[in-house]
Amino acid sequence: MRARRKKREEYLRKQWSSLHSRSDEQGGSEELAQGKAGRSQVRRRQHTFRMFVRRLLRRSEGAVTVFFIVVIAMILLLSTVLIDYARIASFHTLTEHAVRTAARSVLSAYDAALYERYGLFARGGTPGETIFEKSLRGTLEYDGGDLGYRPMIPSVDRYTVETAAYLGRYDVLGRQILEEMKIKAPVDFMIDMGSRFTSMSKLMKETSTTSEALAQTGKLYDKRQKAALTALDRMRDLAQLASGSMTGDEAASLASNFASYEGWEQSADSLSSSIANAEVRLAAGSNLTTKEKQALKDEISSMEQQRQSLRYQISAYLNNMWTLADNIHMSTSDALSELPRLAQSVIDQIAQAEAHNRDIRTAVAQAESSVAAGYDRVSDQSEAADSETSDHAETVHQLRKSSEQLVWEDRWFTSFRKEIEQQAEDLKAVAAAADTFAASAEVASAGSGGDASALSAEAARIQQAYNIFAQRYLSPAAIITQREQLIRAADAADRQRKREEAEAKSIMNDTKRMMSSGTTDDMTTDETERYKQVAARYDANRLFNTAADEAVEAAAQWEDDVEGQRESSVSMMGALFNGLADMLAGTRDTLYTGEYVFHRFQSYQSQLKMTAGGNNVSETIGHATAFGNQEAEYILYGFDKPGANVAAAMAEIFGLRFAIRLTEGFIECRSLGHPLLVLSGALLYAARNAAMDMKDLMEKGSTKLTKFAAVDIRYSDYLRLFMLLHGGGDKRLSRIAAVIETNTGTDLSLTPAAVSASADVSMKLLFLPGAMKVLGRFGLLQGKVVGNRYETTKLVGAAY
Repeated sequence: MRARRKKREEYLRKQWSSLHSRSDEQGGSEELAQGKAGRSQVRRRQHTFRMFVRRLLRRSEGAVTVFFIVVIAMILLLSTVLIDYARIASFHTLTEHAVRTAARSVLSAYDAALYERYGLFARGGTPGETIFEKSLRGTLEYDGGDLGYRPMIPSVDRYTVETAAYLGRYDVLGRQILEEMKIKAPVDFMIDMGSRFTSMSKLMKETSTTSEALAQTGKLYDKRQKAALTALDRMRDLAQLASGSMTGDEAASLASNFASYEGWEQSADSLSSSIANAEVRLAAGSNLTTKEKQALKDEISSMEQQRQSLRYQISAYLNNMWTLADNIHMSTSDALSELPRLAQSVIDQIAQAEAHNRDIRTAVAQAESSVAAGYDRVSDQSEAADSETSDHAETVHQLRKSSEQLVWEDRWFTSFRKEIEQQAEDLKAVAAAADTFAASAEVASAGSGGDASALSAEAARIQQAYNIFAQRYLSPAAIITQREQLIRAADAADRQRKREEAEAKSIMNDTKRMMSSGTTDDMTTDETERYKQVAARYDANRLFNTAADEAVEAAAQWEDDVEGQRESSVSMMGALFNGLADMLAGTRDTLYTGEYVFHRFQSYQSQLKMTAGGNNVSETIGHATAFGNQEAEYILYGFDKPGANVAAAMAEIFGLRFAIRLTEGFIECRSLGHPLLVLSGALLYAARNAAMDMKDLMEKGSTKLTKFAAVDIRYSDYLRLFMLLHGGGDKRLSRIAAVIETNTGTDLSLTPAAVSASADVSMKLLFLPGAMKVLGRFGLLQGKVVGNRYETTKLVGAAY
């Protein structure tokens, strides 16, 4: 404090000296004039100033006042900054709200026709810039009028409005469809369709599993039958090896003539002796007369002829014996060489039959493991079925279990193998007996001696072995016949099964011809051009979305045979219940899109009533080819050919009816006993009644759900199911867009469903723009300070 006071005193002295020197210069003449009186007055003033300075330097109250002034200045500075900062914050909130409100106001002008017909929002009416400007300026630049003071009045400097999110895009169109259907789609579907089918889930699961199990069993059964019968054919081929010289008949014949052969040998030897004696007498008979000599010569000639005849017989017998021996050796050699191959062929066929038999045993388990999971998922999420439906499901389940009676036990194949082994041994026995006889025959034919009784015994052994072999495998072929009877035990059922399958196929073909006999010859040029327009708009929408090619959707087809139809129908029903399960689990897109199509687009339903007025079914199908009558079908299937979409729908309806009627068929035909006969009877029942359902559909526009639930299901209801069955996908959205564009003439790729807007707004700062600039440099402001105004830009977007 003292040092501070000294500094103040020194400063005041300097100021006083300076003041005193100036006074001397200016007023020197006056002091000289006034004299001593003037100098005394100056001294008094100096003394008074010194005293004032001393008192001033010794006081402390002034320091508080200065400090207070500094603080007040800082508070005022901060207050002004905070006031402007608060105005800026409020300015941001106000302008953000105003710009967003203006953007929403732009969306208030929509295409009323598009909304009324298809429930879709898109920009239309008054230009967006006009609406945006009026709303924005009316909100921000209003000065308050008579309502009082406004702390800020923003100014709109510039603005832009741009369209966005065109309705032709998949995400935009799909979102609007979901918004349109999110309330009514699940409610309507469950009331109209879901509750009717969910109660059938257990029964349809049993039908699907049983039909698949029995169908697979039937295929394996036929393969097993074929393999087993082929094995029998190979056994018959093997039995034919014991033929010709191996029968023993020729051997027995030659053996029975062996005694004659020996007699011929003795007679020939006797004749040779007699001839020799006669020749000796003739040579020594000089005393013989001419007549006696001639008689003796005649006698010799006669004996030679007899001997020649005997030698011919002996030679022929020996040749036959030798030939028979050779034939026997060749036959046995061929038979024994072919025996392993044929026996192995039989064993291989038996092994194939046994493998098919094992597959029959596991067919039920495989069918149960491969059934669609949607059945159980639907059952878990829905109410329990009534007692009647549960009883029917149990009946069908027991039918599936009955397929076990088609399985042959393992000992059946073991005994079959033993039979082929025994046949081989029997053939070897025949061959051994024949070879033994052939060896003896060779010895005898070589002139080394022989025994007639031994040869006869050996020939008898051949015949005995062969007769046993023939009795078992040739005629009457007891073993083969008995085995064939076991294999063909169900031939009667098989023949009936084939007849029923053929009849079912005939009924299906008739139905197919009836539903496909329409013509498109009466289509107008305008209608044909309409189909082309739809196809072109579909392609344009796909291009607009730059969509990659998806997998080709499976188109419904009429099957060529009853088994193909069964497989297709069961697969369709499984996919349908998978879709129902997804819907119950909360999967929304497919259901919502399908219900949107059902509610907003025309289907073939109205045309079906034409048949009730007397029109022929095929004529109705053929003539009702206008695109406007099958918009929903086109969206579902996507064919750009007249009538093709309706035909696909009819094929799928027949398939669905076939699956439902197959369930009834199992219950109606359960008393037939043989599992495969039950299946064929059920298939025939399904074909007949599905064909009748199609006639009812054409005449009444609806069918009954089942024999056990007399609920009407309309043609359009089937389409709703198929929408769920085939899923959604981008292609369906493109077809929806193509139909809308064709009907309204509006290009959805140019129709915005959202806007984006930007506005440059500003307001005047009241106090310190420089301070606001400093805050802006530290990133505390969202805009910038230009002069004494604060400017910012607001960007917003809004969509339907």
